[in-house]
Amino acid sequence: MLIRHTLAYLPAQFLGPMAQLGAVLLLTHALGAADYGLVMLIFAAQEVVFLSCLSWWTSYYLRYGGQLAAAQAASTGGAGAGLASTEAAVLLVSALAQLLVTMGIILATDPSLSAAFLASACAYTLTRSLLNFLSERARREAAIGAYTAVQVLGPLGGLALVGGLMWLDATTPTSVLLAFAVVQAVVGLAVAARFGLLVRPGKLDREVLRSARRFGAPVVLAHSLSWLGGNAIRFVVHHGAGAAALGLLSVGWGLATRLSGVAAMVVTAAAYPLAIRAMDAGDADGARRQLADNSVLLLALLAPAGFGFWALSPGFVPWLVASEYQALTVQILPWALLGACVRNLRMHGWDQMYLLFEAPRDMVMLDVIEAVTMTVAAMVGLWWGGVAGAVAVTGAATVALAVLDAWHLRRRFGLVLPLAAYVRVLVAATAMAALLQAASAWGWQAEPRAAPLLLAAAVGATVYLLALTVLFPQQRRVVCSRAWDWWQARREAQS
Repeated sequence: MLIRHTLAYLPAQFLGPMAQLGAVLLLTHALGAADYGLVMLIFAAQEVVFLSCLSWWTSYYLRYGGQLAAAQAASTGGAGAGLASTEAAVLLVSALAQLLVTMGIILATDPSLSAAFLASACAYTLTRSLLNFLSERARREAAIGAYTAVQVLGPLGGLALVGGLMWLDATTPTSVLLAFAVVQAVVGLAVAARFGLLVRPGKLDREVLRSARRFGAPVVLAHSLSWLGGNAIRFVVHHGAGAAALGLLSVGWGLATRLSGVAAMVVTAAAYPLAIRAMDAGDADGARRQLADNSVLLLALLAPAGFGFWALSPGFVPWLVASEYQALTVQILPWALLGACVRNLRMHGWDQMYLLFEAPRDMVMLDVIEAVTMTVAAMVGLWWGGVAGAVAVTGAATVALAVLDAWHLRRRFGLVLPLAAYVRVLVAATAMAALLQAASAWGWQAEPRAAPLLLAAAVGATVYLLALTVLFPQQRRVVCSRAWDWWQARREAQS
């Protein structure tokens, strides 16, 4: 079931983030380091604006939305009009709060920025948050078509408009943010209409709001602190080394976080709702087993993504990134990939237990520790070795924090850690990386050209999959058996 749901979400989880990554890489060829760093800071700031203003509702709805809709339908005989009007009011108030928070972040960063930039940043933030909300709503209702539209059309449209701006030689931070905002608004309003969310706020369900506030308030605090932990290095580098250094950092750091994020969300979009279903059915042990399975599949995607891109980075970086950013990007990628992959394994793997077992205090405490640790690590690293030192020290700190987190969850909530499966996945990924490193030494993919790089990536992926089939014999037999049954059933249907 996990693999089937994961495959259904795969187009959205791959095409959308890859389009975002394409836009981020394309902008390195159009913006200087200072302007690039500013745009990336707004992209990152949007995440904390959403987390602080709207994630309390989306987290609550994702966890309890099915129960709410069923309860209201049973009590009213309808589909829950009170829930719809309450949600509309939440979205309206949230939009006003997002405007205030966004303006506060921008003015605190640089009060001299123009009013046009401020307006475009607010428009980008509001429309991107709407898409984030709609994607969570689609996950809750298993509306894969709507989820795919939200995840894919916004980034692809933004990428196309950025390309048009570059062709017109009109690429500025303001125009880039406005281009994304226009596309996101069109997609967001269309999908919101599909869900029947374009309604006037009416009578509020105060009990639902109270429950959402109780559940969501610690989630907001935890997610905001988690965002700070994940982005502390940006602010430390910006204030300690300047806007140009932030721009140089943002390319390698952004590549690592986005690449690992793509791999993580391929699993998470389908996996977490399955664990929720087990909890709703009263099967806590089943939910634990589901999270364990999720984490293995998650690592099976993160490990080859991280190892593979690291091994191929000497060829890929000159091919994809403008020359101004290349040297530092190659230097910081190994530590950036390590930190990003381990953090995503922790957050999208076993940290889901905090929400499933309703443990907000533990979650907040973890995120406080992470925020403080990452800030101190970035400061120490920047003092010790500049931007590259900041990335290295924060990467090492991320690994230590993940080990501490897993130990706590195992002791407190009975987390299942399938260590033997983790080791086998890492062995397969290491074999793939060793082959790619050997290919680099032989000069097979040393030149930054598409054909040899993509061929090397395809060969590496094949070696990884073959290693997995050897190291996971039981799963191989199950997959082969089901594939054979499907083939037989198809032949019988045709005959």
